[in-house]
Amino acid sequence: MSKKNNEERVLEEVEAEEAVNEQELQYDEGAEAASVEELEKENILLKQQILRLKADFENFRRRTRVQMESIVNDANEKLLIDILPVLDNFERALGSQGQENGEEQDPFQQGMCMVFEGLLAALSQHGLEVIRAEGEAFDPQFHDAISMQGDSGGSLKVIKAIQTGYLLNGKVLRHAKVLVGQNEEEE
Repeated sequence: MSKKNNEERVLEEVEAEEAVNEQELQYDEGAEAASVEELEKENILLKQQILRLKADFENFRRRTRVQMESIVNDANEKLLIDILPVLDNFERALGSQGQENGEEQDPFQQGMCMVFEGLLAALSQHGLEVIRAEGEAFDPQFHDAISMQGDSGGSLKVIKAIQTGYLLNGKVLRHAKVLVGQNEEEE
């Protein structure tokens, strides 16, 4: 009898498994349709989330690039401000050795002029520009008037540059200190 009971139990277990399999295989259109709608909604939400993350990342990259450029420009500005007195001393040294009575410059003086011009050329590659002053119309955005000669009425012209001014990437790094006077055309 135990053999028969075992066989009956195995048969019952097999029948129970088949019944479960049939239930799983039955096609429930309502449940599947709801499942598809949920998956589509989830898919749309995930796409929107990905687009927001992508936009946030692009904004982060742009902000970081702008911050890095700002940091580099600030560092360049500070370095060039420290170098300006050296350029001033260079100019004064070259100006004190100016040519008199048509004398030819000595080789040392010529070499120093070349070094100074090379230094200015190298700095100009990094955005430094000399502010033109002598002979130009006085512009308070670029020139700092130290003294005035003649009448102050009418348009003013820069007579002499006392200290060279510089621009860094179009921004005034240091105003040119100048002597101004009446424009000769109006006198």
